[in-house]
Amino acid sequence: SSGINAEYGGVVYAVQRLKTTKIFCIDPQRVNFCGRIQFICFDKTGTLTEDSLSVLCAIPSSSIFLAAAKKGHLIKQERFLHALATCHEITTINEEFIGDPLDIEMFKFTGWSFEECDELNPLASFVSAIVSSPEQHDEEDHDDPQEIGIIRSFPFTSELQRMTVVTKNLQTEEMIVFCKGSPEMIHSLSLENTIPENFHSELDSYTNEGYRVIAFGWKALDSETSWHSIQTMRRSELECDLNFTGLLIMENHLKEDTTGCISELLYSNTKVCMVTGDNIFTAISVSKKCGIVPFDGGLNDVIVISKDGDSVAFQLDCQEQTSVTLPSNYTQMEIVNTLIGITSRPFVFAIAETAFNHVAAFHPLVYEMLLLKGKIFARMKPGKKQKLVEDLQSIGYTVSMCGDGANDCGALKSAHAGVSLSEAEASIAAPFTSANPSICCMIEILRQGRAALVTASVTFRFMAMYSMIQFITQLLHYSIGTNMTDSQFLYIDMFVISGIAATLGHSKPSENLASTTPKAQLIDFKVFILLSLHVMITFGFQYAVFVYIQSQPFFVPYVPAHDLKEGACFENTALFVSSAFQYALYGVILSVGAPHRKPVIYNWTLMIVFLVCSVMSVLFVFQPFPALTKLMNLVSLEEFDVQITFILLMALNFVLVYLVEELFATNKVTRYLDSVKIFLNKAKPKFETLRETWHNLHNDFNSKNFYK
Repeated sequence: SSGINAEYGGVVYAVQRLKTTKIFCIDPQRVNFCGRIQFICFDKTGTLTEDSLSVLCAIPSSSIFLAAAKKGHLIKQERFLHALATCHEITTINEEFIGDPLDIEMFKFTGWSFEECDELNPLASFVSAIVSSPEQHDEEDHDDPQEIGIIRSFPFTSELQRMTVVTKNLQTEEMIVFCKGSPEMIHSLSLENTIPENFHSELDSYTNEGYRVIAFGWKALDSETSWHSIQTMRRSELECDLNFTGLLIMENHLKEDTTGCISELLYSNTKVCMVTGDNIFTAISVSKKCGIVPFDGGLNDVIVISKDGDSVAFQLDCQEQTSVTLPSNYTQMEIVNTLIGITSRPFVFAIAETAFNHVAAFHPLVYEMLLLKGKIFARMKPGKKQKLVEDLQSIGYTVSMCGDGANDCGALKSAHAGVSLSEAEASIAAPFTSANPSICCMIEILRQGRAALVTASVTFRFMAMYSMIQFITQLLHYSIGTNMTDSQFLYIDMFVISGIAATLGHSKPSENLASTTPKAQLIDFKVFILLSLHVMITFGFQYAVFVYIQSQPFFVPYVPAHDLKEGACFENTALFVSSAFQYALYGVILSVGAPHRKPVIYNWTLMIVFLVCSVMSVLFVFQPFPALTKLMNLVSLEEFDVQITFILLMALNFVLVYLVEELFATNKVTRYLDSVKIFLNKAKPKFETLRETWHNLHNDFNSKNFYK
């Protein structure tokens, strides 16, 4: 049972340590996956950026966009103002606004007031809420405050990228549908003659700066439309033939620690990407600011992949003049030449969902390169986020997803390690939930996961050596027809082994993430070679003390009885003393520290067990306490020089085992053993095979672009 407990000890301690940092785990089996994470997908809003938004300006439209209105300035385009005041899902509790932060900031920007209709309000059976304009104090404008009732709401969904309300002007009885959503979606639902001529240039000017842009549209319902008919109308009947009315520009700042955390993850050779429902150029801008787009002596170029009919086009960032469409029936080489023709600098890919669907379905060569070099995935609906995670897993990556919203649930569930920064919907699907909404939790989870994975490997190797040490000891005992005594077995199993097994997992993770990940396998070629060497060393030293004690002048040979039974003899004493020390020394030497765990000396509980076991071994050699000698069924080694020789042999055993471990920890030996392992077993993760395939096509492509 000691072996079983030690096997999961690293996971148990990792979960406990995560809890102290307010990271909660509901599926401890995922902890070891965290030690192997190679790829992390991040949501944007609320994950990389702040949850809170602030309105930069509102831009009403006509045939072109009009002047932007800042907070406190009057929006003279009435329909646009009404859209801002009504198109939301706000409620109030104790006179405080409750709802999406975007909706709350948008409504506050208008300066209007909000009132939910309760049973005392005569309009309660027809409208759910009433919004009212502020009183006008301008002498030129003596109009009464406007009141608009919200009759029906269609909530925002990531799949549709929009929300809609049906309203009634309580003064004019006019019924208006207001719709807000992504600019691309509202553009597609609006009448062509209502779209401003400078729509794309205006949109790009803000998204390229990283602002979040929301678009609005409206349409009037027929005057004969009744309240009852509105309640039965399908959403699609209302969300069509809209009049485009304007854009709301919102600022969404990066969290203070986002850039530093991304930098540390990249240093640890963990690939990162952004998977967001936002505009692609907003996502590119934020990715550059936070470091997801790498900086290698200069900011990497971003190549946007788009759909061009049945083919695929590549475009350098937002420079339309660089767009190049792949020919039909293209080859890998033609893809490479096209990319080199666009840029000679290191690059990454960005793609929006429409192109993502097209490429995934019809262009497998482009898609496999996208999975290898994609950094920005925009306008991604929940199902596509999940598909991306699963496809990354299909080529061999160990993938984590970090998000904070309900639209991330599918991806959080599918990932090897889903991490939720919210205690709401997303936490149900994610095995990890961080009470601190910062992506720094990913660094802590990786640290603990890597340490737990190393602990599992250390435990396996220690338990393997425990078995081999005892096997060798018993083998030598049986060669003379005797066995260890019950008290000796109890000392080794209940004191030495249990003590070490219980404390191996106490080693804490390193402060910083290393640039490598620990091996996922408990046994591989390197571990097999190391264990084989340790078994030979163990046998060598036990056989040495076995022969040495037999060569002493005071030695009295053991005469076995007819039935094998335990008994005190010189050979038993020599083997018990040496093996008891070997258990302790392997517990410490095999407890690997750097690069994923702190040095073993910081595991003070294990060091105490080792020191106590070492002192006990010394006492067994010198035997100053007759009661202890009798209890353990030992015989006196008599001569002082023999006792000192035993101590020196134990010290030499420690040094030799330490040197072997240090030798195999060097990069040169590790690289050699890894090359032998690859030769013996040619199986590699699929993503490595794909990278090598692209590398072999063009040296310049590899050296300048691909591995950056």
